[in-house]
Amino acid sequence: MTNVQKKEILQLIEDEKTRLGSYRAVAKKCSISEAAISQLRGGTYLAEGDDVYLKIALALDYSFDNSGWNIATETTDFRIITEVLSDAKNESMFIGVSDNAGCGKTAPSDIYLNWHKKEAVFKINCKEWGARKFLEKIAVEVGATIPKGYGYSTEFIETITDTIKGMADKKPLLIIDQANSLKPAATCMIIHLFNELEGMTGLVALGTENLEHQIKKGVRLNKTGFDEVDSRFGRKYIKTVGATLADTRKICAVNGITDDTLQKEVFKACEPIERILSDGSKILVIKDKRRLKRVIQRERLNHN
Repeated sequence: MTNVQKKEILQLIEDEKTRLGSYRAVAKKCSISEAAISQLRGGTYLAEGDDVYLKIALALDYSFDNSGWNIATETTDFRIITEVLSDAKNESMFIGVSDNAGCGKTAPSDIYLNWHKKEAVFKINCKEWGARKFLEKIAVEVGATIPKGYGYSTEFIETITDTIKGMADKKPLLIIDQANSLKPAATCMIIHLFNELEGMTGLVALGTENLEHQIKKGVRLNKTGFDEVDSRFGRKYIKTVGATLADTRKICAVNGITDDTLQKEVFKACEPIERILSDGSKILVIKDKRRLKRVIQRERLNHN
């Protein structure tokens, strides 16, 4: 690990202290001692190797990405996602975003998190978690005290909501990415978070089309909790538009492809589909931005 990376990780500690309120909370989140945090900050940490820096980096989501890929922040979908996050934060709303894999939800939310981390914005990336693991991950992220012993869901809800209520003046926002991966019992925990934090915090659940599908199916089958979850999200789920030719040009440009003709060829190579907008007009868009990224990377390799 380079000295520059270590310096950036030490800055992450300071940023997280501002967000969580104390170095003790930061140490707890990183699963290291408060003394170790103090020694690192003072330059007196004596243990050899980079293990402690790596542990902190992983806990605080330090990016080791050196792929050279740049995100275009002026595109249609980037604006949609960041506006949703801002609305949820400013108005303390619970909002669901449910659209196809690769449509471009995660990157804008990560950038928004970095822009507003000191303003009580938190993010977790879900896996196939049950209710307890889901709540445990949220508790760690917001710096809440983990209940001793096994810990019941109600105890986790209390410690999470008490911690978030203490940040109410900052209008906290919790971003739940890959929410479609959660098990049904975990999804239903959103009900209790809403009930305790309504009007005090925002929550945005990002997921594939399955997020909306699973919730709506649960409502149709009268599964416990799903009608309430659907209600908390306003029974409506935000969709992205896709990358238009203009958006594709911007993405190409920030990643080194500036020739107009080549940018258009990249757009065509991704086999854009027709999209009908709310006003009835039709446009061609690329829905899978992972494919767009691969085509751009291929073209960069071909022209190097």
